[in-house]
Amino acid sequence: MNKNNLILLGVVMLVLMACKQSKIESFEVLKWKGGATAAYTIIHDDLCSNDCSGIHRYADTIAYNRGIKIGAGAIVGSCVQKGEPMWRIMRRMVSHGHEILSHSWSHGAAVDLGWVGEDWYVERDVVMTKKMIEENVPGAEINFMIFPYDAYNDQRIIDLKKNGYLGSRSGPQQYSDRGVITDFSTYDPFRSNLFDAFVSREEQERLSPDGSSSVSIYNNTLDDIEIQHIDAAISTQGWSIQELHSVDDEQPWGWGRMPVDRYRALIDYAKEKADKGQLWVETPTAVIRYIMTREYIPAPRLVNGELLDFSIPDNFDLRYATELSFEINLDGKPSELIGLQAGKIIQAEKFGNNRFVMNINPAMGNVKLSIQTP
Repeated sequence: MNKNNLILLGVVMLVLMACKQSKIESFEVLKWKGGATAAYTIIHDDLCSNDCSGIHRYADTIAYNRGIKIGAGAIVGSCVQKGEPMWRIMRRMVSHGHEILSHSWSHGAAVDLGWVGEDWYVERDVVMTKKMIEENVPGAEINFMIFPYDAYNDQRIIDLKKNGYLGSRSGPQQYSDRGVITDFSTYDPFRSNLFDAFVSREEQERLSPDGSSSVSIYNNTLDDIEIQHIDAAISTQGWSIQELHSVDDEQPWGWGRMPVDRYRALIDYAKEKADKGQLWVETPTAVIRYIMTREYIPAPRLVNGELLDFSIPDNFDLRYATELSFEINLDGKPSELIGLQAGKIIQAEKFGNNRFVMNINPAMGNVKLSIQTP
């Protein structure tokens, strides 16, 4: 082979190497949306009650202006009494991406607690609350229940399931279940949802002067339990649900009231962590759907190096199906990764040279992947 042929062969080899198609090296479902370290949800109890007007006067817009979504549990009988002005407020909150939740008709206890008697009727507190909100607030879907006093029993959970709810703020103890959710191996959207409740240090000292009883699981010496609850989610890679009530400076009363500047600081802290990829901040039903889809739909098979083949179990409730974030690692020098699912294009987001994250709803069918190179 003469010198010119060797040079030509070398050029051809370089072109072939440059044109080499990238391949999928690995893929996995990310624990939280977008690859966040942890999940976090704010739930405000007692929307529509007179002493929690700060939820719609302050919390709604403070969170919305920072791109943060919250949940708000409505005492629906009070919403009905306030009528159209309150419905308009709730429509605005839904347009901001917040989730309206049921907090019963009149904040009656779902079980007899001794110090407060049972005041619960399924048709009123479960069925009618859902119906009234969905009829008066277009776009609202009532999928989540907050039991008054965080107390319930097995029958109350059964009643929610029978009437179309997807979850509730309730755990295994059936009363005031505190903590961060970290064990998802047998996750139940009605029996696994731990939380923590906010009170200021001043209010805690008033409730228990001798320190023998605490509302929160955290040490409130520094008056920062709401920050500790976020940090605990990140350190455990779990899901923290924060129970709050009103946000207000004008009203000196109200259980668990948080001053406006303190609430701004909390939302700013959550946003800071979200911007750093440490926190996925979402409403309760959105997080529940992610967990259920992640835990109970098997990972797809990779067919012919280009097709993600999903298999949906027959017993999976498709009302829980939602997008999961998949990390897909390629070799070579890919420029972009595109998926085609049910006739729709899914664009993956690129991180670094070879790492992509694509959001896929497994229930929508298989995904054909296409790798673009420079």
